[in-house]
Amino acid sequence: MVLTKFTCSSKNELISALVDKVYSSGHEPPLSSKDVLRSVQIREEIGGTLLPSGLSVPHARLRDYDGFIIAVGIPAEPILQDGIQIRMAALMISSQSGGPHYLTSLAALTKISREEAVFSRICLADNAEDLISILKERDVELV
Repeated sequence: MVLTKFTCSSKNELISALVDKVYSSGHEPPLSSKDVLRSVQIREEIGGTLLPSGLSVPHARLRDYDGFIIAVGIPAEPILQDGIQIRMAALMISSQSGGPHYLTSLAALTKISREEAVFSRICLADNAEDLISILKERDVELV
C-alpha cells in the first residue's frame, strides 16, 4: 500500500492517513483503526522511529495478530519533526514478536534510506508503481 504526494502538515496526520489506507485496502488487523492508531501513537511517544535520512518508521505490534502490513507514505512536502524533514514514512503493523518480515523490512528500508541518490528518487515517486520499480532496481523486497 502506497500513498504518494498527499498533503499533510504533521507526522500524526501522515500516520493517520496511512492507517486509513490500510483499513480502506481490506487488509485490516483484528483491532479497529482507532485502536491501531492509538497503539502507533503510544509507540511514537516512546520515540526513536525517525531516522536522520528522513525516513519515519511508525509501527504497532499487536497481540493476537499473526500478520504483517506495511503502508508507505510520501508527503507532498517534507514534514519538519525534531529538526529532521520526514520525507517518507513506512507504517508497519505486525504481531507482538514482529514476525519474520518486520526486521527484514526495517533493515531494507534503513539501508535504502542511507543511499541518498536512491532515497531521493523514491521520495520523488509519483505513484506506487514508480516506487516499486525503484526498489526492484535495488533488489529490495519489503515483504
